[in-house]
Amino acid sequence: MNKLGNITKTKSFSAFTSALLAIVLGLIFGFFIMLVASPSNAVNGFRTVLTGGFKRIGDVFYFATPILMTGLAVGFAFKMGLFNIGASGQYTMGMFFSLYVGFMWDLPDNIHWIACIFAGMVGGMLWGIIPGLFKAFLNVNEVITSIMFNYIGMFLVDMLIMGNSVMYVSTKARTEYLPKSAQIPSLGVTGSSVNVSIFIAIGIAIILFIILNKTIFGYELKATGYNKFASNYAGMNGKKNIVLTMLIAGGLAGLGGAFSILAPSTIAGSSMTYEPISVIAANGFNGIAVALLGNSSPFGIIFSAIFISHIQRGGTLTALYGYKPEIIDIVISVIIYFSAFAMLMNHMMVTFFKRRKDKRHQKYIEKTQASKDVATLDKKDTVTTIPEELEKSGNIGSSEKTDNSKNTENNENTEILSSNEDIENPIEPDLKDVLSNSENLKDTTPEKEVK
Repeated sequence: MNKLGNITKTKSFSAFTSALLAIVLGLIFGFFIMLVASPSNAVNGFRTVLTGGFKRIGDVFYFATPILMTGLAVGFAFKMGLFNIGASGQYTMGMFFSLYVGFMWDLPDNIHWIACIFAGMVGGMLWGIIPGLFKAFLNVNEVITSIMFNYIGMFLVDMLIMGNSVMYVSTKARTEYLPKSAQIPSLGVTGSSVNVSIFIAIGIAIILFIILNKTIFGYELKATGYNKFASNYAGMNGKKNIVLTMLIAGGLAGLGGAFSILAPSTIAGSSMTYEPISVIAANGFNGIAVALLGNSSPFGIIFSAIFISHIQRGGTLTALYGYKPEIIDIVISVIIYFSAFAMLMNHMMVTFFKRRKDKRHQKYIEKTQASKDVATLDKKDTVTTIPEELEKSGNIGSSEKTDNSKNTENNENTEILSSNEDIENPIEPDLKDVLSNSENLKDTTPEKEVK
């Protein structure tokens, strides 16, 4: 029981319960939206949201992979106290670098797709380090620079792709199919593009967890995130850590773009393609939602990415009951909205139940004390005669003592008086003699005077 109590008091457990509370509230809100939109189909539609992903488990993991990487990019930077809202631009730039190496580099089949993945990571790093440099050396807010680099990266990639005749097919208004050697090996799930990148992404999350919790670099990152002034005073290089953090975060988001575009297609002879339509990549912003829901913890981000991908797959099936697929975006938005202050709600609920428990415990103590007092009173009633007799006997003894003391005092006084008498007795004869002599004098004197 003590171990269970210690677990429930940890921050990880608190974060888990907060995320769970946000998910429950978001799903309830989504059900009410379905109920308002179409009351007759609300139950079936909501059941599809909850269970539809199990029917498309391969797609769940495929779509979870890129948002897992962008979620790690946002969460890793957040540990440093940085809000990397530019994951979309880094994701898009990583996608472009992967496409460029896939189309323009002629490499052996067994290493071509690996080189494309590393190229995507380099592209994301390049786009992530720029806001880091601005933040470290010019103290420019990373939110402003990173969100502006989302648009710069999007327009730049669209321009570069449309200007490359090898990569872009103008008649299709999208990129050409990638060669087979540039595609990541598939896991063989029928009707799904899931591939080995899901294992790579989970492995990267585990490595990040080790870096953050078991290395000096990770300790410095978290310490700087908690209090940059104290960390600088302790000798930590804050500027270097800011640049490295944004560099790593950009690389993670770039890997998300690479995993997305290099995935094998379910149609033979084809591949994933990119359509330059000047729209910011949604996976970058979904990564922010994943990071917030996962409390920026690598393991939390893994589960939150899979969960969001799961309800998204179920949300697309709600069209069978007359609902728009965008309804699931509303549910996700509400979940993220609740997760923003779920920690506060969780604290309030814990405090509420703790107070109720304390009140019950206090009532139990008062009841027990009252029963003890009654038992004590009953015991006193049974033994009241003995103390009274003891007091009476004690009073008798004391009176006897006082009488004896009085007697002794009287004896002492009589002794003193007798002693005084003894002192006065020897004086009395002398006085008698003197008086007798005086009488003789009185007798002779008149005779002399007569003569």
